[in-house]
Amino acid sequence: MFANYRLHHVGIVLPSIEDAERHMETFGLTEDYRGYVDPWHCWCIFTQPQAGAAIELVVADEGPLTRFNKGVGGVHHFAYQIDDFAAAQAWCAANDLQMVEPEPIKGAGNFLCNFIHPVATRGIQIELVQEL
Repeated sequence: MFANYRLHHVGIVLPSIEDAERHMETFGLTEDYRGYVDPWHCWCIFTQPQAGAAIELVVADEGPLTRFNKGVGGVHHFAYQIDDFAAAQAWCAANDLQMVEPEPIKGAGNFLCNFIHPVATRGIQIELVQEL
């Protein structure tokens, strides 16, 4: 299923907005947009795409993401852009891949998103993104 889809972004968790801004400055990244995702209690700062995919800097203000990698952050997920969430969810169900949320949620940008549960992917966080 994913062979025909492109990498949408790579998510990196950082402990603070200041750390995210310093990361962008250090690596010459330019912010494209940012938004807050209520269900996951985090700011998501998307950079302008480099080599076809964006970097998403994730800064949680509460919840489990504040403790990600013992609180120091790091690479969190790979997001694939899909065309149809219903088809993706049916494919996941047929392959015993459980989704984290029962339904896709509104992401920080103009898209819906959901994660495949990492138990099914040997701990690799895979996010599915459908542009609106």
